[in-house]
Amino acid sequence: NAEVMGAIATLSPIIGDVQIVGPWAVDGRNGVWRTIMTQALGETKGSRFFFQQVEERDGKPTVVSSTEVTEIAEVDGAIVGYRADAPAEGQESNLTLFFDIVPLDGEISETYELFVAPGQPYRFGPASN
Repeated sequence: NAEVMGAIATLSPIIGDVQIVGPWAVDGRNGVWRTIMTQALGETKGSRFFFQQVEERDGKPTVVSSTEVTEIAEVDGAIVGYRADAPAEGQESNLTLFFDIVPLDGEISETYELFVAPGQPYRFGPASN
């Protein structure tokens, strides 16, 4: 339809990745977690990463909150992938993402972890085993 085509036509070229990575529910409200990664054209580092809470209001998706993980722009390497981990029982609204990052001076990827709980500050850093 025209609304979808318009949204795609106006999507900025710096948007490199958009994913729905899991559900959330808080105080009778619910929706999905969405992630967005940007990369300035011609840049080799400095990706920016955001997570959002999206819910349906009056039949339309609405962004409830949007947060940038500022540490990702400072990572000295390339994000080659990220994936969501299933939440623990009783923590179904939490979001855990694992990032595979290859340092600019290396070949072996390092794993970083992002942990998000609704209404709480996020945590980001090297993954612990």
